Amino acid sequence: MRRPAALSPALPGLLALLGLLLALLLPVVPASAHEERESQFPAGDGTVPEKRSLRQAADVIVVCKPDSGRRIAKIRDRRLRVFNQRLLQRCEHRHMQAAVDAVRRQRTNIYVLPGVYREQPSWDVPCMEGYDGGIVEYDQIVSCGEILNLVTIAGDDPADPDITCDNQLCDLQLLGTGARPGDVHLKGGFTEEGDWLKHNGIKADRADGFYLGNMKATLFRENAFYVHETDGYVLEDFESAYNDLYGVLTFASDHGVIRRCDTHHNGDSGVYPGSSADVNSTSTTTGPLNRWAVEVYRCDMHHNALGYSGTAGNSVYVHDNRIHHNGLGFIVESILGGHPGMPQDHGWFEDNLIYSNNENYYERYVQGEDAPCQAATPEEVGHQDGVVCPAFGFPVGTGGMVIGNHNFINSNQVWDNWRQGFMLFWVPPALMRGDYDPTHQQDNSNFNAFTKNELGYSPSGKVLPNGMDFYWDEAGQGNCWQDNLTAPGKEVTHNYAVGLPDCGNPSQWPIGNLVKTTQLLPCAVYDRYSNTDPVGCDWLDTPEKPATDTGARGGTRAAGAPEEDGPGTPAALVAVTLLGALGIRVAGARVAGARRRHEEVGS
Repeated sequence: MRRPAALSPALPGLLALLGLLLALLLPVVPASAHEERESQFPAGDGTVPEKRSLRQAADVIVVCKPDSGRRIAKIRDRRLRVFNQRLLQRCEHRHMQAAVDAVRRQRTNIYVLPGVYREQPSWDVPCMEGYDGGIVEYDQIVSCGEILNLVTIAGDDPADPDITCDNQLCDLQLLGTGARPGDVHLKGGFTEEGDWLKHNGIKADRADGFYLGNMKATLFRENAFYVHETDGYVLEDFESAYNDLYGVLTFASDHGVIRRCDTHHNGDSGVYPGSSADVNSTSTTTGPLNRWAVEVYRCDMHHNALGYSGTAGNSVYVHDNRIHHNGLGFIVESILGGHPGMPQDHGWFEDNLIYSNNENYYERYVQGEDAPCQAATPEEVGHQDGVVCPAFGFPVGTGGMVIGNHNFINSNQVWDNWRQGFMLFWVPPALMRGDYDPTHQQDNSNFNAFTKNELGYSPSGKVLPNGMDFYWDEAGQGNCWQDNLTAPGKEVTHNYAVGLPDCGNPSQWPIGNLVKTTQLLPCAVYDRYSNTDPVGCDWLDTPEKPATDTGARGGTRAAGAPEEDGPGTPAALVAVTLLGALGIRVAGARVAGARRRHEEVGS
């Protein structure tokens, strides 16, 4: 793959001057998507764990509820019913956390029998006194995981300098035993005052070899399932829904698998492998990966603000999923500060069905004084009834958004996304991440390839166009589009003045189109409490459904293509672009302040 060309001699000095100016004017880095301690990647010498049978386990612990026997009797599968009945005779604990606390040997299997688990002992414990919000360090998680979580699995001794799992909780397997995930339900919910009960449902922290399967988790302030600084994990056959942020979040972890999941009605994304281990950071190739940090497949991500997302979502292999009926289908990006592994690189998205991502939760639930998301308490919002309150402002009606490097978007089926199928654009690190190094200002989005995707028709052959197949702001080097397929009689639609660069002659110019860049700025000031409908932002409006003849050959020019402003924008444009984008950080500071004030009022 071609390396970046040298910048114009005038650019480094110009960017250095702008970086210094911005550093003096705007010292505050935007808040990250979720509050978390400073994190690091694991050593990377782990492996993906394999599911153990009862006989293979070093020890077995069983959790049940008083009504588990009645629920087990209703299981139709005789072998599964008998298996549960035998485990019921060995049940010693009523709560998952009690079972975790009882583990004495590595490679233990905890079997959770059918029932609804509220984990009441974790609700209000003495060690929580004095916590008034903010970042929680790892040693606090070990001593009092209840500060944030209903169930905590912390595998590392905080006294040693590494983050490697070394206690009895390594290689722990937490397995629901019902006929379907919903038979074992971890339910968060709300306090008597109507606030969120806990931030997270189950958190595996530095818990190498963690395996979770066959359960459901709902109603948490942040995440239903959370894996952090862990080398080797599997999350499978689970459902996660009705959470304010993520259905499942993994962060600064490696050797992970997320599979056969159903994630829906989450205020950020259904599946979020953020800051996954940057195992391909030195690779200069774009294409299939030989090594990835996390694999996500056979998941159904639907009716979320975003189906899938990943800030610094590095080395992810995302394939054979259904991503549909969200506000935005998927995003990998380099926007938010505080995430190791920036800028994002090496996502591999292949053989996914990405369709009908046109759900507008902004108009439905956020905008207007009486909107559900403006209720006084989380309980009144109605999360439990499917209300989704988007945490960020993203373009409704978009299949996939890429803001990173070396992403390979190949052989996906993409249809009925009313705004655009895929969107590729650049963000300035100085403005978004507080990185003022002039040599970093074009560190995204470069060397991305969109190939062999099937656009504008369903697997049955029904013609359902995207509003535009490809949106590109003309920024970045090495980007290409090739061999993408359309329905008979249709052409690929895009917003570029000439034909999109193919992979034999990819894009060469690092700086984006000023007109397209400034069109994105108003949407950066969205805040779900204080600025729900930013002036000049059309991302939060429901796009018009495309006509069936969109993209017909011999018709109008490429959708949205400008009449001019093609390649060859002068180097000085980067100055105007960066200065124009100042509004992002200024507004970001205002938004962060507004959010803090809202939380203080609600506390």
